[in-house]
Amino acid sequence: MGIGRLRSGLAALGILAAVSAALVVTTELPAAAPAGAAERLLTIATGSRGGTYFPVGEILARHFNAALGNRGFRWSARPSGGTAENLELLKKGDAAMAIAMANLTGFAATGTVRYQGNRIPNLRYVLGLWPDVTQFVCRADANIRTWSDLRGKRIAVGPPGSGTEFSSGVLLQALAGLSWGDIIPLRLGYDEGAQALREGRIDAFNAEAGIPTKAVAELLETPEEVILLEFSEEDMARLADAAPFYARVVIPGGTYPGQAEPLSVAGIRSALLADESLPENVVYDMLTVIYARKEAMAKEHAAFTKVDYDTPLAGLYGAPLHPVAVRFFTEKGVRIPPELLP
Repeated sequence: MGIGRLRSGLAALGILAAVSAALVVTTELPAAAPAGAAERLLTIATGSRGGTYFPVGEILARHFNAALGNRGFRWSARPSGGTAENLELLKKGDAAMAIAMANLTGFAATGTVRYQGNRIPNLRYVLGLWPDVTQFVCRADANIRTWSDLRGKRIAVGPPGSGTEFSSGVLLQALAGLSWGDIIPLRLGYDEGAQALREGRIDAFNAEAGIPTKAVAELLETPEEVILLEFSEEDMARLADAAPFYARVVIPGGTYPGQAEPLSVAGIRSALLADESLPENVVYDMLTVIYARKEAMAKEHAAFTKVDYDTPLAGLYGAPLHPVAVRFFTEKGVRIPPELLP
């Protein structure tokens, strides 16, 4: 088992820059809404404030509002417990959009695995985003060097009902044969998990998010030495059988303070989702803004640099694309996998 050592003492990564005051959109947009017309709020369900989903959702909302806000819509990012809560918010109509992991999205859309009897049929993919990277951060003095060493440890596994909590359970079982009863699980958000680790109240926490993750970066500002569990080829082979939605991800050296060498981990593709009822012109315009401003957004958060805009549908699973997303990507010459067609 390879282990990447991270040392603190360097300045935290600056992951947000100033937002552009205006956006250039490369397609003709609908006329502005009539004066006095009611404005419709489009909530983007995201994740914990210390993760990646929330700041990315804020950036998307600001860009959408700047480019499209005079057309009767206003976007707002909503913090949440992550993927599982976001899917429920979409199901109940309490959010119009969400950022979510593709594995749970697929389970929910098909009514399988943890969503048996609880299918959510209104989920539609808009765009594949970055891989949500598994970052199992451990205190060096907790003597955790392999996945099996997590037995009996105090571990922040993610907020209750979140995609991270689900993934933590899958990883512990697949890689070490551990159940919840074999560890001391604490269901904390990323900020709370990092704080608890810093204070010695837990031994490890899983931050499954786009990189760099704010909570992980801030943890490395402290003098504590931590390690990050890597995934060996044998680990990846086990996951290929137990959880084929995982893929190899390498965290480049220099992503975090004190991280000189690349780290070999694993991740799951995240995606931008919309309710099936979201108007087609709105979805098309949002995709146009994202592609027109991808360089600007990459300067505001490094997660946007991990989005593969040339193959934006890779890793999506279970749910179909929003119909207008099919048109948008077809116009760009992207092949639409048959299983993603509405």
